[in-house]
Amino acid sequence: MKKKILNVLLGFALIFLMNGNCKADQSVSNVDKSSAFEYNKMIGHGINMGNALEAPVEGSWGVYIEDEYFKIIKERGFDSVRIPIRWSAHISEKYPYEIDKFFLDRVKHVVDVALKNDLVVIINCHHFEELYQAPDKYGPVLVEIWKQVAQAFKDYPDKLFFEIFNEPAQNLTPTKWNELYPKVLGEIRKTNPSRIVIIDVPNWSNYSYVRELKLVDDKNIIVSFHYYEPFNFTHQGAEWVSPTLPIGVKWEGKDWEVEQIRNHFKYVSEWAKKNNVPIFLGEFGAYSKADMESRVKWTKTVRRIAEEFGFSLAYWEFCAGFGLYDRWTKTWIEPLTTSALGK
Repeated sequence: MKKKILNVLLGFALIFLMNGNCKADQSVSNVDKSSAFEYNKMIGHGINMGNALEAPVEGSWGVYIEDEYFKIIKERGFDSVRIPIRWSAHISEKYPYEIDKFFLDRVKHVVDVALKNDLVVIINCHHFEELYQAPDKYGPVLVEIWKQVAQAFKDYPDKLFFEIFNEPAQNLTPTKWNELYPKVLGEIRKTNPSRIVIIDVPNWSNYSYVRELKLVDDKNIIVSFHYYEPFNFTHQGAEWVSPTLPIGVKWEGKDWEVEQIRNHFKYVSEWAKKNNVPIFLGEFGAYSKADMESRVKWTKTVRRIAEEFGFSLAYWEFCAGFGLYDRWTKTWIEPLTTSALGK
């Protein structure tokens, strides 16, 4: 009888231990990096390497990416870099639109150095101007570009993320974008089945168009929007805006100004929660023609509100017209950098 009771007790103990182990395994799986939300946290506070590889030729817009930049960025406390790339300027004219080997090797080198400095790296397709005008004709070209890029980087660590296309707009309407990006994603998934892929919101990645994005069933995607509101402040005096916006517009951080930003981000956040997808604020910044006090106030406010909603973020950009870093004096521009980074 005692032996029978002992066996029963041992059985109950075994069941208890098995259940306990199951719960432990479940808790581990719930916090591992397999969630796109966890990967989004890895982006954290990032910076864009703007005006370099998305120029027609690297250096033609004044910025050439030096290896030392990534060490400088990491040591300042940034978690990630977003690298805009104009692949379309470096492909053959006809199918299969082969990417120039020298350019691909250059991109690989930049990515390698960034990864060696323990930064999360995002590479995208930027300034594919023909696609904006004729999406039906050039959409298949985008697919072929990503087929090659995905193959080239398929063995890279999971700290490398892909972003399909920067700021879909113009004739690449929301409808056209919702038709095109799943085709590109499908091609990427053939060689990179679990890599994080970032999908931009339509209409220049404007927050107000987030509801126009139709999501596909893919657990490894992050949605991105950009924020430059109010535009007449952030882009005052910008030479590429026509007509040129007048200089002298201030942003004072009044309650209603702050609340406007919060309402815009809340709009994005509510959609994201409904669709169970993480959000990356891929660009935000104010051009250097604005006064520094306003730039600091605006940048700090945008960054803090993005943090409130759990967005990852990347300031636009490192060392050009919006830049945080003076590459001539080799110093960070303060207090603007602290306002963008929070430290």
